[in-house]
Amino acid sequence: MAKEVKEEKEKIKTSSLRFAVKATSPTSCSIMESEDHRKINKVLDKDFLIDIVVGHILERDIQVHKVALESNITVFREKLQVIRRKELPGNLSPELKVGRFTIENDEIIKHNWNKLITELNLKEQEVIKEIFEKTDKNKDFGLKKNIIGYFLSQGFSEVRLATEVFQRARILLCAKRGYFSPEEDKTILDFVDKEGKKWTKLSILLGRTSGGVLYNRYNLLTASKDNKCGPFTVDEDKLIIREVFAVSQNILEEGNVVKEDWETIGKKLQRSPLTVNTHWKYVLEPMLKRYQAGTLNVDMRKGLISHLVKHKLKYVQDVDWKELAKLPQFAGTTPVYLQTMLQNMKTEIGKKYPELSQVELTMETMQMCLNSTNTTRRPKHPNK
Repeated sequence: MAKEVKEEKEKIKTSSLRFAVKATSPTSCSIMESEDHRKINKVLDKDFLIDIVVGHILERDIQVHKVALESNITVFREKLQVIRRKELPGNLSPELKVGRFTIENDEIIKHNWNKLITELNLKEQEVIKEIFEKTDKNKDFGLKKNIIGYFLSQGFSEVRLATEVFQRARILLCAKRGYFSPEEDKTILDFVDKEGKKWTKLSILLGRTSGGVLYNRYNLLTASKDNKCGPFTVDEDKLIIREVFAVSQNILEEGNVVKEDWETIGKKLQRSPLTVNTHWKYVLEPMLKRYQAGTLNVDMRKGLISHLVKHKLKYVQDVDWKELAKLPQFAGTTPVYLQTMLQNMKTEIGKKYPELSQVELTMETMQMCLNSTNTTRRPKHPNK
């Protein structure tokens, strides 16, 4: 097994993850082919960090995809979120990839960024502050950001808009993730007290990617101290199921439970509505759907991995979970259940083979690891 994993790692290193600049192809051209870039190059002021970086990239005269350069648009976003398809022109070339970035893409962006900082011998945090945290909507500033985006995308296997790559780099380098600090908790409470529940504005202030995460955090911070915590009991599960079906008898097919209903159920259980909703979404709903479909005790792990490998889906980000859950072989599952199952497998394999990086932990590698063990345990739920 170790030999197979090693061979897969070498395969990835020599084929998928190419950090070096690719050779010129028929669809490539000089970054200086753009008249806008030539104009920018003439007025750079080396007193500014962004101009130092842009000047360095233009001086290297890197090769970029011609179709990307011809669509040299700029999208300005304050929020640390991906650029949506509807924010882009409708007449983009079909050669341009829009949407999700893979783990490979992220690693290439970070590698190229580190390379840029090292070559220029700059202090990273100072550069990040001037380039990524500044939200100037000036046209020239937008073009400079795109030039940086072209450099950061060097080595991508697909053609991307520079503005999308730059925004992805902003998220990777600036977004805060993980646990909230006591200072952030205080900021959340103070902000809502003074300005109300303006989650988007608050997410920009805190450097968080999602207003929804802040909404959930606020609810936890303001929840009653009398609320219960810990695992749900069988009696609590019965009450949740009974109350949810009272709200919508067709909940497993097309029903919906709104926020107010979760608040009502939460009060009856003396638990926060968010906790109850999460327990339903991740545990009870998938369990009921699989029971209804007769697949409650079916281990779908190998079938899931085999399907993803067959359809050349390398990473979690490549999967359309809603469509996947509709397939006959996954009857009774939910998108959340399948995604949780795969994430649990990935975590277990990562622990068993810590030498594998996130880029190397592809579906093919996971399949080899899964086939090498006789373990048939069902995937654990997040709160079990």
